[in-house]
Amino acid sequence: MKYLFLILFNLSINTLFSQNYDKTKLYIIGTVHESSNILNPEMLFELLDEIKPDILLQENDSEQIAAYFEDVKPNSNEQNASIKYLEKYPKTLNLPFEFEGRNAYRISNGMTPTDNLTIKLIDSLHNKNLLNLENTKIYKEYLDANKSLIAFSKKGFKALNSIEFDSINRYRQNIQHHSLTKITDSETIFSKRFVTKPDGQKISFREGYKLWCNFWDLRNNSMAINIIRTAYQHKGKKIVILTGVQHKYYIKELLEKYHDGNYEIVDYFRRN
Repeated sequence: MKYLFLILFNLSINTLFSQNYDKTKLYIIGTVHESSNILNPEMLFELLDEIKPDILLQENDSEQIAAYFEDVKPNSNEQNASIKYLEKYPKTLNLPFEFEGRNAYRISNGMTPTDNLTIKLIDSLHNKNLLNLENTKIYKEYLDANKSLIAFSKKGFKALNSIEFDSINRYRQNIQHHSLTKITDSETIFSKRFVTKPDGQKISFREGYKLWCNFWDLRNNSMAINIIRTAYQHKGKKIVILTGVQHKYYIKELLEKYHDGNYEIVDYFRRN
């Protein structure tokens, strides 16, 4: 975190010298990654074509961006819409803002697959009535939050980018990344189940899941700082940030918190 704050400090001291520039406009678009009735590549392309950004910021790291046109996923909303946009407007920059080496970092530190295995184990214990009363209450809150999130998401793409969805999503993510650790910390079984990391060392479900939860905060902070850095490097430009909808509320809050005077956040879905 010290590294993050140093970057923020270095960026913020330049605020005094930014008055002669137009502010960079940041459009944060919450997406679902795979094509569905809620969002498909054509719908996303039409949105991009209306905004006409100078820069696309992708939830990818530099390695993924380097292979962006080579490893094309047929069901990817962001990739297919972006490629179509970049072909129409070839001067557009296509840049990463993801935590560098995200997937390898999670695997090497044992966060994956302990994340999914832990939640599956919690669910199994819950279904067998083996959680204590407090932990049962926490997990029921998690299940109810998931149901609310899914129900609201069926309202469509615009609804996914609403303040109401952000509120439901924030609540759900807080339970997943903070409250569920109360279960893994208090139930002994999570300290006795292990996975083997790539280096051959074992890590318990309890420890691996906690690392994964902590990474949620680190990852979102890193992405926000990468966005701020890009905004400063491309002053006065129009930037669209394509991020998974579950990150949108967090990134937006961080951009507001770390605001350095060089950018403004534009809500595409609440313009009128």
